[in-house]
Amino acid sequence: QSASEQLDIHLLNELNHMLDNQHTSAVILDTDGSRRSSQIELDQLYTAIKQAYFELDKDLRKIVKDDSGCVCITCLISPEKIYLVHIGDSRGIIISNDGCVLAHTDDHKPEDLAEQERIHEAGGKISKSSNGGVLRVENQLAMTRVLGDFAMDKHVVPPMADIIEYPRNSLASFIILACDGIWDVMTNEEVALFVIHRASANKLEDIVSQLLDECLRRKSTDNMSVYIVKV
Repeated sequence: QSASEQLDIHLLNELNHMLDNQHTSAVILDTDGSRRSSQIELDQLYTAIKQAYFELDKDLRKIVKDDSGCVCITCLISPEKIYLVHIGDSRGIIISNDGCVLAHTDDHKPEDLAEQERIHEAGGKISKSSNGGVLRVENQLAMTRVLGDFAMDKHVVPPMADIIEYPRNSLASFIILACDGIWDVMTNEEVALFVIHRASANKLEDIVSQLLDECLRRKSTDNMSVYIVKV
């Protein structure tokens, strides 16, 4: 099986395992009245989440039968916070009920200057592909962090997650998680307005289907997966 086929259940297991081992819960981060204690618990939560992705990558190395790889966007929701966790160029956005983008992840792409510096320091190279001028890592990957892809140097393209935190308040209405086939042809703002304009009269699964159809109409040629979550 490929890396993407193994991802869902193993990621869930690793997140549960690491969070249990760290004795950390997002639910209590803002409830004990101590800013220092809350920050320590938040640091532990972030460490546990990031470590879960490294452990997942180790698990994939044992069970994946090829050199395939994948990217990932994950959302963790507590009574007080929303966390978007991502590796690669799948993206998550949090939007308000008037279609404003309140928070979003930033793709791990070779165009990012910080990623370029990190890759060069790790001994990797970034160059333009011959067929379209797309920047690639080691002439192969169009993203800079991945799960799997074990033929690559994992110091150069690590399974290192970034975390975006946003308060779970009255402003946050929907969370949208999608892979790059969506974002290749629609901006964050376009997706946000597309969802909001249909939210009052359509079921979420119908909006997902309509969004996929719109991306096809715009000639998207990459994989397309979408989750829409009502906060």
